[in-house]
This record gives sequence, C-alpha cells and structure tokens, in this order.
Amino acid sequence: MRVTEQIDAIESLSVDSFKMLVVTRIVACILILPMLTLFMDFASLAGGFLAEYFASHISLQLYLDRAFKTVEWANFIPPTLKTSVFGFIIGTVSGFFGYTTDEGSEGVQHAATNSVVLSSLLIILVDVVLVKAIFFLFPRSAV
Repeated sequence: MRVTEQIDAIESLSVDSFKMLVVTRIVACILILPMLTLFMDFASLAGGFLAEYFASHISLQLYLDRAFKTVEWANFIPPTLKTSVFGFIIGTVSGFFGYTTDEGSEGVQHAATNSVVLSSLLIILVDVVLVKAIFFLFPRSAV
C-alpha cells in the first residue's frame, strides 16, 4: 500500500493509517492465534478418537476419560496464551516491514522475506523465555 500510495491517500483523509492498518492486524493476530490453537487442539482430539475408534472400537466417554485423566489446566492454558505473544510478534514485525516498505514490488518482496525471517527468529527466542517462565510459574506442569 505504501508503494501504490494508498497509505498517502488514507492519510489525506485525516485517518491515522498506522492505527487503521497496523494496529488492527496486530490485534487480529493476538486474538486469532489462540483461537486457531484451540481449534487444532479439538481437531487433534477428534482425530485421536477416530483413530482409536477404528483400531479398538473404544467409546467416546472412555476415550475422553482416559484422554483427560492426567491433564490439568496448567498444561493447557499457558501454552495457549503463549500463542497470543506469538501473534503479537508476527503482527508487529510484519506490520512494521509492510508499513515501511518502498522500492516497488521488489521492496515488498524483501519486506515479506525479512518479516518471515525476523518473526521466526523472535518466536524461537521468545518461546525459550516463555517456556522457562511457564515452568517457573507452573512447576507441576513440568512433570
């Protein structure tokens, strides 16, 4: 949008283009990544049940009893909330590179590549810190 001067057009309407374009995407990433994680958690439970049902004809009640026998909220909530931090990182880094790009389509290509690389590196580094923090705050989940 910077290359095609769409951001300049938005700013000429006295609209804060940063809030309109970047902040909304950061908020969307923060909210949607945990939802996607929850969806995939339930999808994996359904897939596990189907595999177990076709292998041994287990009932749904028995499967759920066994699946959640040793699971606590401390095993479930912190990793899901961790994805909100990842969403913030992805939204912030990609928003920054997208908002400040120039040099035409080649600049967009470089901005996208740099965004993916930097987001990946920051997620790995922050994940290490967050895992240590989760094990410190929830010591029973480490067992």
